[in-house]
This record gives sequence, C-alpha cells and structure tokens, in this order.
Amino acid sequence: MKKLKIFNSIAMAVSVGGMLTLSGGPSLAAGTKLTLVHPFPDFLIYTKNCKSLVKAINERGKGEVSIEVLPFNSIKMFQQPPAVSKGRVDIACTPAAFYARAIPENEAISTASSTPAQARAAGGIDIIDGLHRKHFNAKYLGWTSGGNNFRIYMKNAPKFNAKGLPDFTGVKMRDNPIYGAFLRALKASTHNLSSSQAYAALEKGVIDAAPWATQGLQGLKWDKFLRHAIQPDFYQTDIGWLVNLDKWNGLSAKGRKIIQDSVLEFEKANNAKLGDMADAEKKKLMAEGMKFHTVPNGKAYLKIAVDSAYERMMGRLKKAGRPTDHVAKLRAAFQQ
Repeated sequence: MKKLKIFNSIAMAVSVGGMLTLSGGPSLAAGTKLTLVHPFPDFLIYTKNCKSLVKAINERGKGEVSIEVLPFNSIKMFQQPPAVSKGRVDIACTPAAFYARAIPENEAISTASSTPAQARAAGGIDIIDGLHRKHFNAKYLGWTSGGNNFRIYMKNAPKFNAKGLPDFTGVKMRDNPIYGAFLRALKASTHNLSSSQAYAALEKGVIDAAPWATQGLQGLKWDKFLRHAIQPDFYQTDIGWLVNLDKWNGLSAKGRKIIQDSVLEFEKANNAKLGDMADAEKKKLMAEGMKFHTVPNGKAYLKIAVDSAYERMMGRLKKAGRPTDHVAKLRAAFQQ
C-alpha cells in the first residue's frame, strides 16, 4: 500500500510537470532547447551567419536556453515558415519573401534600401513583428542579412530597349518569390526553380539568366555559365529570424533577452560584413572576366523593382480583406 502511494505521488508530479511544460510555465522556461531550420546549404554565407548566431546564443544561454540546428532539408524551404507558425519547429532563419503570401508586408523587407538599423529606428521592424504576432503565430526577431543586394546575371550580354530598360525578350530567367513580380514587370519569361535546381538548369539550357545576391554566386558555381551582370543592384537579402509565438512567450524573460539581444547584434554586424563580402566578390568576378552592364535608365529600373513588389503586396492584402493604412509607413521605414 505504501509503495502504491509513492507511485501515485510520482505520477502526479510527472503529470503536473507535463502540464506546466505544455502551458509554457516554469518547466518550459528553465533550460529550454529550441529547434531551428534554414533553407540553404551549409556552404552559403547566409547559413554560416545563421549558425554563427546560434553559436553565440548557445554560449550566452547556458543553463537557460539553447538552439539545436536541424539538418538541411529536414523541412523543405517553403514549408519552414508555416512549420514555425504551427509549432512543428521553433525557429526559422529564412527569407521574408518565402512566406509573403501569409505576411504580404514582408515585401517591405525584401525591397528595402534602408539598413536594418534604419528600418528598426523608424518603427518598421515593430510593424512587421506585430503583423507576425497577429497573423502568423510568430515573433519576428530581426532582419539579419541586410548589406547584400541582388543583381541579374546572364549567359549573354543584355539588350536594352528605347526606354533604357532591359529587353528580356526570349531570355529564360530563373524565378523566385523575392523578385518574381519585378521580372514579370520587365516581361521576362520565368521558370520557378529552387537554388539547388538552378545549376543543372543552367547546364541543360533550361534557363540562361538568374538573379542572385551580390555575394554567393561563386559558391553556387553559377558563374561557370553566367558571364554578364546587370547594374544597378536592387533590393536587399531579406533573411530574418522568426520564432513560434507560443514557444517565445513560454521562455523566461532572461532567455528572451539573450536571444533578442544576440539578434540585434548580428543585424548590425552582418550588414557591414555582407556589404564588404559583396564588394570583394564583385572585384573577383570582374578580374575573372565577368562583364558588368549598366542599365541606361537606372532610376526607372529601380522604381519598377520596388513598385512591382508593393503592387503585389497591396493586391494580396486587398484579396485577404486586410487593412492597408500602414503600408505607407512601412515603405517610408524601409526605403530610406
């Protein structure tokens, strides 16, 4: 009988502990382990930066909070943000454009000319965070990949029309959620391919042009085929950190501070680091024979890039029956 009472006491303790964990109480807050996914291979600088931030958090958060990085492709890239929203995984280090259908205002990050610090100071990051909380069951921690832009790379030299804009007639262009609206506004013939599919597509002639970030083309080895580049560069790399809102709220105040402070530090450090790396890669590409071509009407080119994305944003918001009165403030914060 005594043994039965002891067993019942243990069972009750386990049950109570489990309830506390599920409800986000003390058991969750103490030494919590979070899981993280990322969309790109380990050799790209964006994944390296993500993992460096994880390392910093784990060192600072000993005994309080830690992050386990799940293997590449353990969740497919476009499924990662919804997985965070639904609680299948805790954190994603991923481009904002990859889930802009759910949060159309993410276009503001993707098309930004502001630095992360400027956008944050102007209230833009707070607006984005509030939208994530309201519509995606997630906390938006920060934008950790500012400092890189995008440019269009081509197998053949570009042609320009009478308006001084690229003429993409007959050009088979790799598409992506980040810049698809821009490419279509320029009348490009697009093929939606992941970055891991692009090398084979270039090799087989399925595509003969591809936008990519101003850093990382050589790591992907696309420069074997793409020998021409169009300037000016546009947009910014938009990788940020989002965490499941229930898991975030369940962390201790100390754990949340460790993570948030680390993200803020990396926002600033990565912006400078990625900018320097982009400059170094451009010099190397030019030294190895890549030709850079300047768009005659560069001002109109950049305006189309931003306007096309905001038109897509407004269309999605209206279709979803969501307000648009905050869009002007977002554009002002991210276009400085």
